[in-house]
Amino acid sequence: MSSSSATRQAGEGTAFHRIAKAPMDEFSESPEPPDLPEKAMRQVAVALARSFLAGERSPAGMRQRGTAALGHAWPWLVQLSLHLHFELGQDLQARKHDQIVAFILAFPRFRAAFDTPGQHPRVRSYFPFHPVMGTPPPPLAGLAFPALATPGDLADWLGITPRELDWFANDWNSTAAQPKFKHYHYRWLAKRSGGARLIEAPKENLRAIQRHILHGILDHVPVHEAAHGCVKGRSTLDNARRHAGAPLLLKMDLRDFFVSIPARRIHALFRSLGYPVATASYLTRLTTHATPAYLLQQVPQAEYPSPEERRQRQIWARQFMERHLPQGAPTSPALANLCSYRLDLRLAGAARECNARYSRYVDDLAFSCDDNQAHGRRILAMLQDIILEEGFTPNWRKTRLASAATTQRLTGLVINAHPNLPRKEFDTLKAILTNCRRFGAASQNRDGRPDFRSHLQGRIAWFRQVNPERGEKLRRLFEQIDWASAETIRNRARISLT
Repeated sequence: MSSSSATRQAGEGTAFHRIAKAPMDEFSESPEPPDLPEKAMRQVAVALARSFLAGERSPAGMRQRGTAALGHAWPWLVQLSLHLHFELGQDLQARKHDQIVAFILAFPRFRAAFDTPGQHPRVRSYFPFHPVMGTPPPPLAGLAFPALATPGDLADWLGITPRELDWFANDWNSTAAQPKFKHYHYRWLAKRSGGARLIEAPKENLRAIQRHILHGILDHVPVHEAAHGCVKGRSTLDNARRHAGAPLLLKMDLRDFFVSIPARRIHALFRSLGYPVATASYLTRLTTHATPAYLLQQVPQAEYPSPEERRQRQIWARQFMERHLPQGAPTSPALANLCSYRLDLRLAGAARECNARYSRYVDDLAFSCDDNQAHGRRILAMLQDIILEEGFTPNWRKTRLASAATTQRLTGLVINAHPNLPRKEFDTLKAILTNCRRFGAASQNRDGRPDFRSHLQGRIAWFRQVNPERGEKLRRLFEQIDWASAETIRNRARISLT
């Protein structure tokens, strides 16, 4: 086969092992660029592995194809072929491609061949390689994942062409010009605690692709039992019930939760599900995003920030400009929960050792334990190390220790005795419903909601779920509202506008 056509196939199914310092794609865990010998070693090892898999698995056949791949009968090829044959035997299959590459890279005589600069082995021809799905870890062995061995299989599964797959998997928005080439809409929202949050919402076509990945792959992977945010069958109420009536509540927050999860962690996640490197790389690109630099210049900033604040902003901007989970994509919450599995596992174990309970709602961490402030502070110090080791950063401004003598709030609910909504919210909604009954619903729709009736019904349903007694009182008030006259007024307003 020709060198050019075979070179295109050489990028598929490459190894993802730390033993090789040279990354075959941008999602490798190695943060530093490799030196030339290591890069050359990996290229030769990949070519050899694919030549060994391209025919019969006998040592003689492997040696012959290896000689053809390198254009020279290197003496160590004999010993390498024998070692592979006796070590793997019948297990020398395409699904073991990564292990074979790692085996070749660790072979001492192979590495010694690169000691002399300019005289090391080089790839002269490539053998075709057809990657196959790997085997997920034993806990996930029974789950049904779509078999997407190649980018072509992925494109077929998504219902798009390979060219469209390339289009959606790449960012074309490094500048502010030509917005039609961008895959995301951007919006800055002011945080309640200060600062700004960037919402990166995918456009319609990319959003449909991400939803397909979410429901076809990610929804099948179980998350840790402590994770409650954006998990089917779990809610803020379930999260609150886990800590209701606790003598002491410790609340923590993770800073910039989504942006702190880089693309390499997403790539490693898809690889762990059995997807080959090329497929995992496309799945990673479809679900992560690198924010254009010009957008970060639009963040409101103080004129003379302190040196520490300036340093934090530089770190924050660097995270955004690298590929990360975009806050606004339908796949981001599920991927964040899966990438946080080890964090949840360690924090749950630490809480268990301290006779405490742990849960996480997206980026909000909660621990409940006995009423001992010193005990709570010791737990806090231990949790800090775990969070930092797992690649996240605590937001100390939002860290709180609340005893039962104070109001304990968790994800919008008061949990001192049992989950309940704050009294102020009940009184406010009750007043709105009463005024709707007296003066008409239009008088209370101060925010101009297009379907004010459904909005009120949703708030009442939430009250009935948390506090059925109070929710029933609100429902009776709602039924006394004259919605027919409100609908008439709205229709008249619509006619006058047209």
